[in-house]
Amino acid sequence: MNKTYLLSLWELFVGSNWQWETAPQTTGAGIVVVRKFKNWKYLGLWAYGGFDIPKGHVESGDDIFETATRETKEEAGIDELNFNWGREYIRIDNLFVYIASTEQDFNINFNKEENIFEHEFAKWLNYDEMYKKTYDYLRPAINWAKKRTEN
Repeated sequence: MNKTYLLSLWELFVGSNWQWETAPQTTGAGIVVVRKFKNWKYLGLWAYGGFDIPKGHVESGDDIFETATRETKEEAGIDELNFNWGREYIRIDNLFVYIASTEQDFNINFNKEENIFEHEFAKWLNYDEMYKKTYDYLRPAINWAKKRTEN
């Protein structure tokens, strides 16, 4: 891993009010983004040793849905989202997670505000890969998304 990248990640968390320990105490929103190849694949954003989904904290004036779509565009460059399964969400503590499909490919974007890349890379993963390599707390959302796409 690039030393500059690690330093930038450290500065992100040290230089802001955001902290891993307090993150669950603030409201956040994200999207499990899926794309149809032969089977559904899940967008995995790699950071800190696991795959993540596009998500972030609700900013002043945004609602949870706006936050989820904004974060998906900011973090993955995806703004063509189809909410084929409706706008229902699964709630994990203070994190609200939607599911949407896309035909777009991802583009890891540079966060100009924080002066970093928030993720090292992205990949379209099958369910088993995503489930095994995502953070434990996100697994209920990945399972929920799988059940939704199978119906």
